[in-house]
Amino acid sequence: MSGSSTETQSEMNQKPRRCIFNDVDMKHFMTSSTKKELLNFIEAMGKACSSGSNETTGAAFDSSQPLKNLTLPMACLHGALQEMVRWVDDFPPTVEAVRFGNPSFRLWHRRLLERSEAIITVILQARDSDNSVTVEAACQKGKDAAVGLIHPQGDASIQQVSCYLHDSFGHATRLDYGTGHESSFFVFLLVLSKVKCMGDSPSLETLRAITLSIVNQYLTVTRRLQTDYRLEPAGSHGVWGLDDYHCIPFYLGACQLQSKGVHPLELLDPKCQNDDYILKDYGDGYMYLGCIRYIRNLKQGVPFFESSPMLYDISQTLPSWDKVARGLLRLYQGEVLDKRQVVQHFVFSKLFPCTWTPSRLSEAVAPTETFRTVGDITSSVGNSTTIPTTRAPWATSGTSAVITEPTIMTIAPWAIGNDATAADAMAPTSAPWASNKSGEK
Repeated sequence: MSGSSTETQSEMNQKPRRCIFNDVDMKHFMTSSTKKELLNFIEAMGKACSSGSNETTGAAFDSSQPLKNLTLPMACLHGALQEMVRWVDDFPPTVEAVRFGNPSFRLWHRRLLERSEAIITVILQARDSDNSVTVEAACQKGKDAAVGLIHPQGDASIQQVSCYLHDSFGHATRLDYGTGHESSFFVFLLVLSKVKCMGDSPSLETLRAITLSIVNQYLTVTRRLQTDYRLEPAGSHGVWGLDDYHCIPFYLGACQLQSKGVHPLELLDPKCQNDDYILKDYGDGYMYLGCIRYIRNLKQGVPFFESSPMLYDISQTLPSWDKVARGLLRLYQGEVLDKRQVVQHFVFSKLFPCTWTPSRLSEAVAPTETFRTVGDITSSVGNSTTIPTTRAPWATSGTSAVITEPTIMTIAPWAIGNDATAADAMAPTSAPWASNKSGEK
C-alpha cells in the first residue's frame, strides 16, 4: 500500500484533495469506478439529448424558455451562471499588451471562490424546498447568491460540492482554460446529481432540459471569459486539435442532432455545418452548430478547413451524427480522461471518490503544468511547428488528418465490470448512469 500515513481511505475522502501524482495513480484512475461513472453520466446526458425529444416538442433548444423542465436546484444554478457573466462587467480587462491572459480574470475568479459556497447553499436548499416554489423564484435565488446577498451555511457538505465549481472556469494563476476545467464542471454536475439535485430519478426529458439549458449557459460564461480575458487555451493542439477550449459540448451537440424532431431535415447531414445560413438560423437551438458558429466568428478571415481541419473533416467524411458522437466520446476519453497531465488536477471527495490508495496521502503543491497534454507546443509567430498529438479515433493511418468512419468502437463503459468504491458518500441516490455495484438495483 502506497503512502506512509495511517489515514484511512474514508478519512482521506472527507476533505476534497488531489490524488493523482504519478503514473501508478493514473493507472488506478483509468480503471476506477469513478472514471467510469463520469463517462456514464456524460453518455447519459448525450442519450437524453438524442432520445428526450419527439416530433411534437422538436429537438432544438428553446433559448427563450431556458428554465422549462428544470428542477429547482438546476434553476438556481442557471440563475447563478447568468450572474457570473455579469461579473465580467465588474472586472473589465486591463489595457495590457499581452497575447494571452488578462490579469483581471484573477479578480473574477476570486469572486467565484468567495461566492461559490453561497451558490451551493441555495442549490441544496432548493432541493429540499416544497412544490410551491417556482423555477423563476429558484432562478432568482441563484442570482441573489451570485450577487452576494446570500450567506453560505459553511458546512462540510457544501465544501464537498463547491470545490468542483472552483475549477470549472479556468486557472487564476496561469490565466488559462481547457478541457480539464470543462471536465471539472461536468464532475460538478455529476456530484449534484448524486445528492438529488436533478431529482430522484430524472426522466430523459428532464435530463435533456438540464443538459441543454445548463451547458448552454455555462458556455455563455466561459466564452465571455475566453474572449474578454483572452484566456490561454490549455491543452490545445492548435489547428490539429478539435477545439482550443472545449470537447464535451461537441459530443452533446452531435447527440442532439440525432434526435427525433430535428428540423429542417438538412440538419441530419453533418455537412450542414459548412452552411453559413444554417449556422446563423439554427446555432442557438443546436449546440454543435452553435459551437461551430462561435469558432467561425472567433477566427474570421481564416477558411474553416484551415483553422479547424478536424472539425471540417468530420463534416466531410462521417455520414451521420451517430458516428460523429461516438467518435467524439472516444476522443474525449483518450485525449482528456486518459491524460495524466489533465486529470492530475482533479479533486477527489466523498462524492467523486478516490477508490485506491494514492502514492501520497498528503496534499502536495499543485502541479506546475497546465492542463496540456505531453508534447504540446505553442508555436511562435513566423515559425512552422509540428504539434505532436494522438490521432483521433476516426483518423486514418496516413499522414493527413482526414477523418473516416470508425471501424472499431470501444465497448460501452457500462458493459465493463466496475471495481468497488471506497466512498463514504453523502447517501447519494443511485442515478440511472451510476456504475453497477453489488447490492444496488
